[in-house]
Amino acid sequence: MGRKRLPPENNYPAIGDEATNELFASLKAEEPPPATYMSYIPSFFTTASLPFKNVNKTSFRRKGSNGVTLTITSPFNVPFGKFGRLLLSVLTTHAVLSKNKRVPVMIEYNALADLLRELQLPKQRGREIREQLECFKGAAFCFEQRIETFQKRESLRGIPLDSLSEGDVRVETTTTGSIQFTSGIQFQKITDDRNGSWFGNFKIILSADFAAFCQSHAVPINYSVYKEISSASGKDIYAWLVYRNNGLNDTGKASVFVSRDKLVEQFMSLDSESGGRLVSTYYSRICDEIKEIKRRYYKELNVDLSDPSGITLFKSPTPVLKEDTRYALITSTI
Repeated sequence: MGRKRLPPENNYPAIGDEATNELFASLKAEEPPPATYMSYIPSFFTTASLPFKNVNKTSFRRKGSNGVTLTITSPFNVPFGKFGRLLLSVLTTHAVLSKNKRVPVMIEYNALADLLRELQLPKQRGREIREQLECFKGAAFCFEQRIETFQKRESLRGIPLDSLSEGDVRVETTTTGSIQFTSGIQFQKITDDRNGSWFGNFKIILSADFAAFCQSHAVPINYSVYKEISSASGKDIYAWLVYRNNGLNDTGKASVFVSRDKLVEQFMSLDSESGGRLVSTYYSRICDEIKEIKRRYYKELNVDLSDPSGITLFKSPTPVLKEDTRYALITSTI
């Protein structure tokens, strides 16, 4: 005989009715927006950064904008690529958030999976992150900046004024520094004949100099966006856009023009032989990256790409902490 299906009550719509579907849809809890996480990168690395790909060298030199030159060294191989940038961001964030200032900072992970979870990466990326940890062992970065200005001779100190001509004089200021990323890295590889290998008990000690540098000179970024940008160059451009936007304001300097050659010099680093032939190609790539960042990640970005000689950045809503003091670079003129 079976159970008899009763007709629906007149006061209530039948299951599957359009009204019922709307009712249940209205009662369904709204899904929370995807979580976003803030992190930091050393502000110097918005001017010049890690190599885009594996260069298989113990030294890498990049000339950035504003007279800045970055040299990265490592006993094995310099950090590189998008995973090197993500790991650098996590290390920088630990330094910035440390309660102890100007001392080494220790970071500990029980398992590689814990580090991957913090990086928001799947376990399949464990090999790439271990590779970058090897690169950061003993690695350091050296920076040099040369700035040429014209100053009145009366403003100069320690120089005999009689030896200078009247009026303005040309002054070239050189600033240098060398900072080691880590003081030490330790981890264990545990091998089981039946279950394979397992990596764990990670200890990463950030050097006191690196920690102090990050605590004074770091750029806050949206890590969720930074991670999602697939290319290494795109990550650099996004961080630079956030940094440059903070230097603009609605009342004073509301826009800045950056020439095509300066952009290519900073993000693509051409050699002298191929430079002239590839400037237009590389500039087009940079503009494509900016368009993609604006379309997918930073919709409020106010930028004019119509001028073939360069781009103009206008003040945009700040995507992270507004007026954070860590936007400052090594000197106020960089």
